[in-house]
Amino acid sequence: MSILKRTRLAFFLFFLSSLSVFGQWFPVSSGTTNNLNSAFLLGSGTGFVVGDAGTILKTTDAGATWAPLTSGTTTTLHGVYFFNPDEGVAVGDQGLILRTTDGGAAWQSVASGVGDSLRSVSFSGVTGICGGDSQTILYSADSGASWQTGQTGFFGGGFPGAHMLSPTTGFVAGQNSIFQPLVGTSTDGGASWTFQNFYFEGNEGGCTDIFFFDQNSGLVSGVLFDGRGATARTTDGGTNWSTALYDQAIHGIDFPTTAIGFAVGSGGRILRTNDSGVTWIEQTSGTSANLNAVSFAGDALTGIAVSDGGTILQTTNGGEPAPSPTPTPTPTPTPTPTATPTPTPTPGAITLSAHGRRVQGRHTVDLVWSGATSANIDIYRDGVVIATVPNTGSYKDFIGVRGGNVRYTYKVCEAGTQNCSNQVIVSFGGPPL
Repeated sequence: MSILKRTRLAFFLFFLSSLSVFGQWFPVSSGTTNNLNSAFLLGSGTGFVVGDAGTILKTTDAGATWAPLTSGTTTTLHGVYFFNPDEGVAVGDQGLILRTTDGGAAWQSVASGVGDSLRSVSFSGVTGICGGDSQTILYSADSGASWQTGQTGFFGGGFPGAHMLSPTTGFVAGQNSIFQPLVGTSTDGGASWTFQNFYFEGNEGGCTDIFFFDQNSGLVSGVLFDGRGATARTTDGGTNWSTALYDQAIHGIDFPTTAIGFAVGSGGRILRTNDSGVTWIEQTSGTSANLNAVSFAGDALTGIAVSDGGTILQTTNGGEPAPSPTPTPTPTPTPTPTATPTPTPTPGAITLSAHGRRVQGRHTVDLVWSGATSANIDIYRDGVVIATVPNTGSYKDFIGVRGGNVRYTYKVCEAGTQNCSNQVIVSFGGPPL
């Protein structure tokens, strides 16, 4: 073998070993060195990033390439939300709210009625909330075309995290005036709020982001008073929290599915959970920049993370390392077993109903059934078992897909049998529900 061939082979083997060791996050060119503060990636592959000095970037290929948009301002932008590739809202310092209806080609300023920095924004359908400094909360009932003040003017604190779970139920997360983590809940579309303060395992600090699966179960990310980071999880609406601590701040979280979520923070930290935030696994980001936000398209595979200095990271495989190639074993012949006829079960009267809605723009389907007698139930979506669950009579399928004209076909069966319900079709399309 020639020296050139040996060199090429060595490089190729090193490249393969690198893929198997390092996580599959890689940098893409943003075209800016401004700090990037928030990101929103739609299932269609269209996405937007906002940052310092009025920076707004747009992608139409799921984050592979980015183009700058003219925002018409040099004010720092902290939060962004898009309903679809055309309609979206961005918020920032000095009470700035921008709105576009043409995919970011033009942005119109919308009166906020406040002068505090606005740091987070979230919608469910046309109903939205916005959190800001001085514990400001705004709410909108018309896709961000106008805003009302829920509260403002408190001494200190604020809400860098917001999540609109449904058109009536929303959450904000941040810090109160005495440096305690603070979570607020609204059940009337953001007009009024109740609050619960807590500690990160006895430590003062503040929440940086929030995501709830339903009215009781959710997570926050945060930073402690001494600069360490945290993720905290509740299953009782925020009364009690279980906390995991880290050596640096955690700034943002996103859950493309109910089980799979991501958190990002200082020092290039990226975490992934496969169990709804009960446990977290470190991923290799390849950067030491402070990561401020993460957003996934809804398939738990394609996502972006943004940071200080204009860094954008992209993944197309959920940040997982590439599997190491393994030898294919030689198959050993085995006797063919004699088929034993399986009796056909007598179908029971299982009745299924389904309701589709959007949670933070993502497709979510509530299933309710009756008539099943087995201990466990197989949940089928589009002919494939997606979960086997206890027979409680209900299940929430948090699909995670944003936008698009999509339909899903559901049925439920007594686990391991063909004793199944009727099929139900749930369709998403047109304006947000």
